[in-house]
Amino acid sequence: MKEVKINKIQAYRKTLDLTQKEMSKLLNISEVMYSRKERRLTPFTDTEKVKLLNYFKKYFKEETIDSLFF
Repeated sequence: MKEVKINKIQAYRKTLDLTQKEMSKLLNISEVMYSRKERRLTPFTDTEKVKLLNYFKKYFKEETIDSLFF
């Protein structure tokens, strides 16, 4: 049976009622690129990971880089 890994980035974005366009602006990348990264077709850079962690930690205080991305 294939292990299903929850996409926390997408789940948190939707929980906070944010669009991919808003997230792409946060990371200063195109909406298309953000979509590819959120769907795990292209990896987030280390800098983008830190930006996302810092943003989501405002709402999900116990989140870490490891729990968010790995």
